[in-house]
Amino acid sequence: MEPASSNKNLYEKDASVRNGNSKLLLVVVVIALCFAIAAFILALVSLVTQKDGSASQINLVGGAAGLTTADYDDDKVWLIHTGHSGTNSEYINEETGRVEGFNPDIMNAVCRIANKNCALVFDVYTNCWDNQAGESARGGFGLMAGWFDACGAWRVKPDRQRTFAFSDTFSRAPFHAFMTLTGNPEGFNWRDITGKTIGFIDGFSADEHCLAKADAVTGAVLPAENIVHCVDFEECYDRLVANTIDAAFMSVSKIRGQSSVEIASEEFNACQVQGFGMMARFDNKLIEWWNPAQEKLLASKEYHEICKDVKIAHGHMPGYEPADFCIGL
Repeated sequence: MEPASSNKNLYEKDASVRNGNSKLLLVVVVIALCFAIAAFILALVSLVTQKDGSASQINLVGGAAGLTTADYDDDKVWLIHTGHSGTNSEYINEETGRVEGFNPDIMNAVCRIANKNCALVFDVYTNCWDNQAGESARGGFGLMAGWFDACGAWRVKPDRQRTFAFSDTFSRAPFHAFMTLTGNPEGFNWRDITGKTIGFIDGFSADEHCLAKADAVTGAVLPAENIVHCVDFEECYDRLVANTIDAAFMSVSKIRGQSSVEIASEEFNACQVQGFGMMARFDNKLIEWWNPAQEKLLASKEYHEICKDVKIAHGHMPGYEPADFCIGL
C-alpha cells in the first residue's frame, strides 16, 4: 500500500486536470455563444419580416446585372430601406413583387454611378421615423439599431435633422393639405379645426407637429385626444368613411388621383426645410459617397428621363406630377 502523501498528490493532480477541462469547456461555450449571437444579428439585418410573417425579397439594385462583389468599389452591401406608399414615388408591383417608382429609380441610378452594391430592404416606415399622438417624434428603431445604412427618400425637417444626417436633396418637397371624402359631405372647414379630430399617417412628415406650425389654421395645436395616427392611407380613408375622424392631413401626392377623396384646403408647406434626401445615422458612411454620385445624376439626362417615367412607367399609380417635385423642371 502506497503512502498517504502519494494518494494526496494523485488527488491534487486529478483535480487540477478536471479544473483545466472545465475552463477549456467554458471557453468553447463562450466562443460558440458569440458566433450564435453574430449569426442572429446578421439574420435580422438580412431578413426583414413583412406583415404576413414572410421574409421580404431583397432587390439588388447597384451596378449592372452579372457583376460580382469584386467588381464594386468595396465589398459591402449597402442596405437601403424602402416602403409602399401606394403612389408613383414607391409602390409594390403586384406582378413582380418588387418595389418600384421614382424613389427606387433614383436610388438605383445613384448606386450604379457610385459603383456600389446596394440592396433595397422593404419594411414599415416607422422603423425609419416614428411618432405617437401627443409625443415628440423620434428616430425609428430599425435605423437607430443599424438594420439599414439609410432610409431612402425622406423629407428634411428640423426634428429629423436633430437625430439623423441627410444627403443633398434629389427632389423638391410637395405641399401638404387636408383630405376629406369627395364632396366634403360633413362640411369640414380647414381654417378652424378647433375641437376636430384629425388623422395622420404614422411616421410621415405631415404630422401634428407640422400642422401646429400652420398659421392660417385656427386650432392647429391639437390636444392628444384629437390626434389619430393611421398605419397607412387606407386606414385614414376607412376612418373618414366611419366618421371617426373629421379630416386627414397629409402630402397632396397621397390625395391626387384618388376618386373617393379630395383636397379640402389650400396646399401649404408648414414644416420641411428642403426636399427629399437619404436619411442615415451620423456615424454611417453612405452619405459620403452618395452626394458626389447624386450630383452627377442630377446634372445628367438620365435624371430627366427618370422624372418623365413618373407619368410613363409609373403613370398607372396616383401621386406626383413631374413638375411637382423634380428639380429643374
